[in-house]
Amino acid sequence: MEHVAAIMVLVGCMQNATACREVPSPVIAFETVEECQALLPPAMEEVGKVFKTAYGKCAEVDPALIVESAVIEWAITAAGKLEVTVTPDEEPYAVAGGIHTLSADE
Repeated sequence: MEHVAAIMVLVGCMQNATACREVPSPVIAFETVEECQALLPPAMEEVGKVFKTAYGKCAEVDPALIVESAVIEWAITAAGKLEVTVTPDEEPYAVAGGIHTLSADE
């Protein structure tokens, strides 16, 4: 059986989907998507205490990306859904907008 890993991405918005920022997750990585999904509702509830709107998603990732580094890109769709993409990091760079570089140091 192949080892699966997941990350939790949390985003909080003050007014609308254009005034959003990534919020630190209580856990960086999970061994399974199911483990992440179990902790997602309480994490979103906490984000909702600070922000007008909270979004959250568990994204499946290659476990090697957790050990190396990855770029996590997120966006709020017109339908109000959080979309998350995780790709290998070609060149590390600073966090900007809806892009986050995940490295083994975190």
